[in-house]
Amino acid sequence: MEDNKDTNVVEETKVEESVKEETTKTYTKEDLDNSFNAGVKKANSDWQKDEKYKEFLEWKKTNQNDSEKISELTAQLEQATKENTLLKATNEVAKSDVKPEFLKFVTSEVMSLVNETTNFETALKNYKKENTQYFGEVVVKKVQSSPNLNNGGNKENTTSNIMNDILRSARN
Repeated sequence: MEDNKDTNVVEETKVEESVKEETTKTYTKEDLDNSFNAGVKKANSDWQKDEKYKEFLEWKKTNQNDSEKISELTAQLEQATKENTLLKATNEVAKSDVKPEFLKFVTSEVMSLVNETTNFETALKNYKKENTQYFGEVVVKKVQSSPNLNNGGNKENTTSNIMNDILRSARN
């Protein structure tokens, strides 16, 4: 009987070991990731329901809108500053006796000469010295655009004189 007991003990030990082997499971990386993601999802759903989290999201949205508005206003300010600088430069060039047909050209040329060491006034003076053809008085010639109906005479050319001449020539 003792042999039988020893055999039973050995068999029970083997059965217990096989049960332990079956219950011990090895986890794959995918199993761990799924378990971790499930835990994170549960934790996220818990705190996303919190009022303070919702307030934070609203605050974040407002700040994003504010930062977009700030960047838009900054861009508008830069554009307005450029336009203002150009208008001031055009005004100064116009005051410097430039011929009107060259106003935009001379302004752009002088603006291209302005840098950290040369201010606008100095650049304008230097440009004016080097390019005198763009500066000076504008001479306006008055050209007669209508034909002379006077036939070389000295009488004044009025409408009634012209009409009288036409009627006299029709009688003859």
